[in-house]
Amino acid sequence: MDDRLTTLLQHFPLNAGPVRPAPLSAPVTPAIDASEAHGWLHLLLRGPVQIAPHQPLLQPALLWLPAPTAHTLRALSDGGARLLSAPVRFGDPALNPLTGALAPLVVVPLRDMPRPMAAAWALLVSEHETAAWAHGAVLARLAEVLLLQTLRQAVEQARGQVGLLGALSDARLQRVLEAIHARPGAPWTLQTLAAEAGWSRTMLATQFRAAVGVPPGDYLTDWRLRVARLRLAEGWSVKDVAAAVGYASPAALTRVCTQRLGAPPTRWHPPASAGQ
Repeated sequence: MDDRLTTLLQHFPLNAGPVRPAPLSAPVTPAIDASEAHGWLHLLLRGPVQIAPHQPLLQPALLWLPAPTAHTLRALSDGGARLLSAPVRFGDPALNPLTGALAPLVVVPLRDMPRPMAAAWALLVSEHETAAWAHGAVLARLAEVLLLQTLRQAVEQARGQVGLLGALSDARLQRVLEAIHARPGAPWTLQTLAAEAGWSRTMLATQFRAAVGVPPGDYLTDWRLRVARLRLAEGWSVKDVAAAVGYASPAALTRVCTQRLGAPPTRWHPPASAGQ
């Protein structure tokens, strides 16, 4: 059975928590600053509530802001609203292609959730109310299950749309993307990528660009540079990163980084290793 998301999630782990109640009463409006380096999950247990600047929500729903986004929670009735909220870390938002592929606000009403997702919701609410041992850890893991199920649903619903999620919903393009994501250091050519899909080079070039929005070679270069920046931030040497992402020498990686990103690879080294 193919898994369209595991490799991306290995590069950009999804972590939620702590999950905490956020009871609101009008006109309380706690603002959340976009400068925080994470997104947010809000579980609306009772409304109505508005997540400004978005539309009001009346019924129970999962609300996920994948990228750091300034927003305000506001109860719209004197009876107040009941929410559970958690920060969500999903890798560096500037590097994770899934963050950019998702809507700025993902809303999944409880009534529209598939049965497994609704079951995870019910477990989370029950755990919040019982507060047994390992309460915080269980809440965080259940929040992550809900987010992963939301991500799975987003891919399934994106079929036919231009972009990464739509391409992942296509079995042949998914194989090409998985190959790129899993083996950025491989000596990929248009021919070898086409073989992953069982297409000719012309068919791959046409289908990939139509679905993803960029040619295969551009996507490959972009992915290699995303992985390179991740490894550089971990303190890898430029030489080791170049070999890991498919460049013949540090000079070759430096040239592409400078052309595409406007700075040499050492720009992404942590300060302690900037001299490497």
